[in-house]
Amino acid sequence: MIERYTEKAIKIILFAQEEAFIAKHDKLYPEHILLGIVRDSSGLSSKLLKSYGLELDVLRQAIYKRQLKQYDTQSSSETMSFSAPVKKILREAWYEVQSSGNYYVTPENLLLSLLREKDASVIQLLKEFNVNIEKIKTSIAKVSNKSVKTFAHPEEAVGTGNNSVKGFDKSIFYEEEELKNLMEIAREKLDETSHEAFGTEQLVQAMIENKNSWISEILENEGINIDCFNKKLKEINSRKEEYKENEPEFTPKAFKALNSALDKAKELGSTYIKPEHVLLGILKQNDGLACKVFKELGVNTESLYTKIITPIEKEKPEILTIIKLAREEAGRMEQNIIGTEQILLGILGEGTCVASVVLRNLGITLKDARVEIQKIIGIGQRYSENNEILFTPRAKRIIALAWQKAKKLKKQKYTSEHLLLAITSEKESIAMKVLETLGVDTIEIRQGIINELKKSSLSIDANEYSE
Repeated sequence: MIERYTEKAIKIILFAQEEAFIAKHDKLYPEHILLGIVRDSSGLSSKLLKSYGLELDVLRQAIYKRQLKQYDTQSSSETMSFSAPVKKILREAWYEVQSSGNYYVTPENLLLSLLREKDASVIQLLKEFNVNIEKIKTSIAKVSNKSVKTFAHPEEAVGTGNNSVKGFDKSIFYEEEELKNLMEIAREKLDETSHEAFGTEQLVQAMIENKNSWISEILENEGINIDCFNKKLKEINSRKEEYKENEPEFTPKAFKALNSALDKAKELGSTYIKPEHVLLGILKQNDGLACKVFKELGVNTESLYTKIITPIEKEKPEILTIIKLAREEAGRMEQNIIGTEQILLGILGEGTCVASVVLRNLGITLKDARVEIQKIIGIGQRYSENNEILFTPRAKRIIALAWQKAKKLKKQKYTSEHLLLAITSEKESIAMKVLETLGVDTIEIRQGIINELKKSSLSIDANEYSE
């Protein structure tokens, strides 16, 4: 949840942990959150509290007198556990943000959550200092209403050009050998039924029976074998979990799961969809017949998802790292939408990939790129349309183009240079405008990629990277 907090709000939590550590208290309590807010002297919440004479040292002494439980052996402030009241405060601050259509928790949200419980210890403490709680609430509400803006990302309003990206093509599920074998097993399972369309249950049955796959082993460790799966499937005896419309080649929910598998493969940098991506897609949708069987068998689908994704993430796919960094950059700017500019920052932030080295050799730094991006899209605005981090249409297009480029070159994975090449093909993208402002052009970037790949002793055709 803490990733949904602004840097100032996180700073307050860190201050609170330090205060609890200094006082040798066993856990983080609401009083420490209050200390953290007051300690952050530049913030609105701090100024409101200080207007009532609530100074840090005086407040500390008042809290020390309350004799909160202490510990004998100190560890560190970072490992300080949160008390139940603090967990509630953090949770309610997030709920409040969601209900207001925003995305990040601010210090003001934390203070409002502290003030919400009428009989809480913090309320009693503030009353001792004659703090007008209702007046503070009103002041925060007025400022918050003025500051909330709906952020319209520049790339949302711009067309994506004449070049179209190919839509969803079911044939991609027959390209990679392991997944092709799985689809053939699933087809055999489908032929044993009276159904005409694949469902998530046939896909999972095929995974269970494919003993050469590591996915089969994980499922078996979860207590999922073909006998118990089929038995539970017969008990359900209905495909209503799979359908919401007319039957296509795949059931609608299987189709959604496979679409999700495609997205996951791209996120993890793979140009081929593999069985593990399909299972991740099924688990992410979490509403098909296969997931219903899992739940009937007592399997925790979230835990299963983690067991599948963790070994893949441990390999640290280059693209996954770049996208994670792009998400962090969006959060740094208090936006919940990723544009091409955040992807560029993700490439620069990764630091060791081919594209990052090329840009660094051209004199492009992460700090300079951030400055130019902030000039274009600003900072501190909140995109309030959706609570999930989204990609602009142009950012999605760049990822799709990079993926297609790698597939065309018959690569198993698409990497940073494919992303950077895709950026150069989108002349109107914010990322490309930033690069041009910083003094580099498409020809320099493409030649830089070719030179860097040659240094890696890779046999390449320069023409393949010239378009």
